[in-house]
Amino acid sequence: MDITEILKKYVPTREEKHKKESVIKEVLSKVDTYIRENSVDAQPIIVGSFARGTDLKNSDVDIFIQFEKSYSKEEMEKIGLNLGFHILSDGVAKYAEHPYVRGTWSGVHIDLVPCFRFERNSKIISSVDRTPLHTEFLNSVSTPEMKTQSILLKLFMKKLGIYGSELKTEGFSGYVVELCIYYSGSVNNFLEKVANDRGQFVVGPGNPKFSSPVVIVDPVDLSRNASASVSEKSLAILRMGSRMFLENPSVDFFDPDHINRPNRVFQNRGTYLIVLLMPKPEIIEDILFPQIQLLRRNLIKFAVDEEFRLMNMFYAVEEEEIQILIELESGNLPGVRIRQGPPADLPNSLTFFNKYLHDDHIARGPYVKDGRVYAEVYRDITAFKTILQNNIGKINMGHHLNTLKSSITLEEDYEKIINMKVFRSFLEEINPCYPPENISRKTSS
Repeated sequence: MDITEILKKYVPTREEKHKKESVIKEVLSKVDTYIRENSVDAQPIIVGSFARGTDLKNSDVDIFIQFEKSYSKEEMEKIGLNLGFHILSDGVAKYAEHPYVRGTWSGVHIDLVPCFRFERNSKIISSVDRTPLHTEFLNSVSTPEMKTQSILLKLFMKKLGIYGSELKTEGFSGYVVELCIYYSGSVNNFLEKVANDRGQFVVGPGNPKFSSPVVIVDPVDLSRNASASVSEKSLAILRMGSRMFLENPSVDFFDPDHINRPNRVFQNRGTYLIVLLMPKPEIIEDILFPQIQLLRRNLIKFAVDEEFRLMNMFYAVEEEEIQILIELESGNLPGVRIRQGPPADLPNSLTFFNKYLHDDHIARGPYVKDGRVYAEVYRDITAFKTILQNNIGKINMGHHLNTLKSSITLEEDYEKIINMKVFRSFLEEINPCYPPENISRKTSS
């Protein structure tokens, strides 16, 4: 394949690199001045993909402020925020394990992140402490060709929608992608290993104590699985995408902006649709998305426990709203519910029998069938929307979402639902994304 045009499209131009270098020089000068004037025992260091020569166009520049361990974590965070806001006039506080400042300088996005100075395989104070050593390690082992291969694998991951370690994506970070190339040698070698592997996917030496779907031991901290954030779903998508690519190689697999979706004519699915709508709280994504996933899991359990036949549960996050689509075979239950009692050879079978013999809601029975006692009772409520409304307060959604339960609305108007983002995203989902025109030509021949 000729990847020249892809690299031109996604690799920063010489002008962009020069601009970033100039911005970094100015920001570092400001940081040094602040540190000197405020007697801060710390020093700035450039880390991340720009420092490693594996950055994509318009990517952020990461500048870490390494503090001596004589500072407490609270002192480091406070001074780090003060420094960040002093340097970046438009800065906003972001939060990972601890706060940092994100802003722009002459149009370049900058992250100013405080951390502690960390020696390889020593005890860390904050998880970001390792990051400078990640850059140092990769720069010591990477060749120009490995850097090019890393860029291509990043683009491949972006195309599949699994690039990024944040909890929204649960995919492969830039550092992990570069380790994949370090251990495999090339994109092709890596994808062949992925396509032919089964079960837990191990890249490099591995470590039996790690139980994550993907295991890549961090060479700067052997006690850490660098790929612990990669989910089973992301691994499955990678396996599918790898097989698709190897079956029909195309540069389109490295072009994340080029996504062709087959035209689909929407037809009424003949199912019951309802959307749970709630305000999006002002919290970072790494806190928000685990709570959305918790709500999703508990809604699934609720629907199944109430004996509805669940088909799909899908969510989308708008700028100010969370939308959760629930699709059931039917929005109404039968008017009668079968209660299964104990086997007839157990003493408590008589207790069950007597309980329902004079029950006001009894519709049929109690009776014995296949060696067990059963009773059929009338349901007071059969509509899913009403049952969910009556029980929404009992469903755990996580700390922040629980506080918004009173603002939840349920929408079952079909015409409104089909125009919502969550419904469009649900229908258009293709995972992994691939060049349909290439695959279809091959399979139809």
